[in-house]
Amino acid sequence: MSFTTILTGFISTITDPIGILNVLLGTFVGLVFGSLPGLSATMGVALLIPMTFTLTPTIAIGMLLGVYIGGIAGGAVSAILLNIPGTPSSVVTTIDGYPMVQQGHAARALGWAAFSSGWGSIISWLLLITISPLLAKLCTSFGSPEYASLAFFGLSIIAAVSGKSLIKGLIAGLFGVVLSFVGIDPIWGDLRFTFGNINLMGGISTIAALIGLYSIPQILDSCLSPGNKKVSGKNLSLKEIVPPFKEQWARKADIIRSSLIGTVIGIIPATGGNVAAFISYDQAKRFSKHPENFGKGDPSGIIASEAANNGVCGGALIPMMTLGIPGDSVTAVLMGGLMIHGLQPGPALFTNNALEVVGIFTTILIATIFMVLLQVFGIKIFVKTLNVPVHFLDSILVVLSLVGSYAIRGNMFDVYLTLFFGVAGFFLKKGGFPMAPIVLGLVLGNMFESEFRRAVKLGGGSISIFFKRPVALCIILVTFVVIISAIIKANRATDEQNV
Repeated sequence: MSFTTILTGFISTITDPIGILNVLLGTFVGLVFGSLPGLSATMGVALLIPMTFTLTPTIAIGMLLGVYIGGIAGGAVSAILLNIPGTPSSVVTTIDGYPMVQQGHAARALGWAAFSSGWGSIISWLLLITISPLLAKLCTSFGSPEYASLAFFGLSIIAAVSGKSLIKGLIAGLFGVVLSFVGIDPIWGDLRFTFGNINLMGGISTIAALIGLYSIPQILDSCLSPGNKKVSGKNLSLKEIVPPFKEQWARKADIIRSSLIGTVIGIIPATGGNVAAFISYDQAKRFSKHPENFGKGDPSGIIASEAANNGVCGGALIPMMTLGIPGDSVTAVLMGGLMIHGLQPGPALFTNNALEVVGIFTTILIATIFMVLLQVFGIKIFVKTLNVPVHFLDSILVVLSLVGSYAIRGNMFDVYLTLFFGVAGFFLKKGGFPMAPIVLGLVLGNMFESEFRRAVKLGGGSISIFFKRPVALCIILVTFVVIISAIIKANRATDEQNV
């Protein structure tokens, strides 16, 4: 790709007002979809594809990418303000985001989320335009041993998101893993724990469980509380909302590390933003000089989650564009959008459609800028959510939660499932059990089981295959180091309490 082609594609994209307005519209729609529990970036992209039929390929894909980037970032709004994750990948954001709101720092938390998402998108965008083919070939060479090792590593992060009690965190994680067994056996095809219900054959819906575990308990808690603290949006200045550059620079290690983790996880097919956020949070806590502040309103927790979430966006586009392999559900829909507009993903895309590729890369950067600006200037509106009377807000949230759980698969059973998890989550929360390990176990349990069993079959019934694959072996060794260090820290904390 020549310099002239790059310059021509870049200039033609940034000087096209219609194209820029469409990217802005897509980003706004994405933020709305991301911030509403149950709705997702995947749904937003799918709904907007018919609206792009009359647009040029660059504008059309740019609009859809705006929905993608905005949708992933938008999940932080409800996660921070209401302790209800708008998307599965914003579950981790609730851990430190909501405590900041309770401390009266709602605007600061939303500001960190916006800029962290922006930095995550920019760093993954830089990797996308520079070393995408190399990274794609590396991560798409993963087989069952590598996937199983990665899922095992993800499950070890339960210790980092267990809160005050490691034992309760492990029990919650085990509960999530058990839930992941519901459905069809991934190897033999037998039905497990379905109790004759056809709706359980496909397993427990992650979205239904997520909404139930986070939304309903929070609504019930809110109903039992005397009222909500009033927050004024009039006195909020950009100085309060925008994190000072000095502070951003001081946390550059967290931003870069989390963005890189998100990008790499995004490249690996069938992983996603929730896995990236959990791993990134664990590493941020591990490298922090004050890990005891995590879970109590530390901005580093928001940075880790949001930078990783949006880092996944650029990462997932790398295998999609270079090899025609979607990194997640959103890029699978995006790939369909590309083909509808006559762009065939794969190595030939960069030679046959060089101008369009440059235009698409440029719209990613434009969408990222719009995403940050829309969030920053919308914070005054967002915080007004906290001023809505509790009974009105709870009514709206119940409707949104149940509609969101139904909209995913159009199945009323998911609504019942959401209510079941909501009641169970309420009592678990009252008992001091954290919700994050349950979600982590549910998401990674099935992946670990299926990939581990496949890997053992490939190894002729022996686990020795894991020791013959360098990448898998390295991940396993790192996992054991993480587990051992978590046990040592837990023992030290117990000893200190006893003293």
